[in-house]
Amino acid sequence: MDFGVNESNLNKKSKTIFEKLSSMDYKERHIEMGKLYPVVLFKHGRIRIDFIAQNTIKHASIRNLVGPEIYINKVENFEFLMENKRKINIKYKNKKYGIFCPEPVAFLLHKCVTFIDRDEKEKQAKDLYYAYFILRYAPEEIFKDIKKYNKNIRLKVFENIKKYFNFKTSNACMVERECGNDYYIEDLRGDIFERFNKFAKILK
Repeated sequence: MDFGVNESNLNKKSKTIFEKLSSMDYKERHIEMGKLYPVVLFKHGRIRIDFIAQNTIKHASIRNLVGPEIYINKVENFEFLMENKRKINIKYKNKKYGIFCPEPVAFLLHKCVTFIDRDEKEKQAKDLYYAYFILRYAPEEIFKDIKKYNKNIRLKVFENIKKYFNFKTSNACMVERECGNDYYIEDLRGDIFERFNKFAKILK
């Protein structure tokens, strides 16, 4: 489970997120052997809780909110997601809460920009799987306002698709392995190739 942090929500709190979660049912796992901090927290010892911020954010500036004990993933262009979000209202135990999530198209664009920077092929494949999921299942009308998103981001996505999905046999099309068996599409790799390249055509 990922939570985004940016400069707009870093006001001093009575307790940091680490202090609050440490008093609840969250387990700590250390990032480096021999070092007490930073740590990653797990709900019930199973569900990983990650905090993500723009890679240019200063670590000192997030201490007031998250706490210096928690590991922060710093991601390039993450602010793009924070700028393009929508509010989802949920109800839990007779209380209403507002949760902000990335716009689906913004999430898709971000995955298509950052997957090439992944050091591990497994994480790269996971990013592409998320992107393909949106391309396959999202209604087409969500793409009608594609031009409202940052032009530099769109052009970078266009370049990445043309480079990594230039042939049906390209390595990026191997995201089919993440999908597993598909009983609805016979040529899954071909479908992946076509959907990414169709998306590229509307980006410029």
